[in-house]
Amino acid sequence: MPELLKGTLTDRILLLISLLAIAVSWFVVQSVVASGPAVAEVYHGKVLLATYPLPLAGEPAKSFMIEGELGTSEILLDEHGVRMLSSPCSAQRCVYSGAHRHAGDIIACVPNRILITIRGSAESRFDAIVE
Repeated sequence: MPELLKGTLTDRILLLISLLAIAVSWFVVQSVVASGPAVAEVYHGKVLLATYPLPLAGEPAKSFMIEGELGTSEILLDEHGVRMLSSPCSAQRCVYSGAHRHAGDIIACVPNRILITIRGSAESRFDAIVE
């Protein structure tokens, strides 16, 4: 094992610089992704239909309809976040998932091909997501 750890002073300095560059790059990428106001992006399939800012406390709620493969889904944006009020799918998992407000949260109605993602500065609950 000690043979594997051999290296010159230059090798060690380059390794340290590389590790520092990786750490700094991680924080730069995270700050760019989480910048800007918290918004809900609504997709039908792979097509972005609309982007709505998440209302803050005291702002009026917004309700709108999105046409999907099976029919119309109703979406509500209020101070609690974004939620699917109704959908023509049979399982209703998207409706039962409730309100979502954190960056990285997703509401998906797979049969109707509607996807809602939260982007921006809304507080995230995860350090990392591994697939």
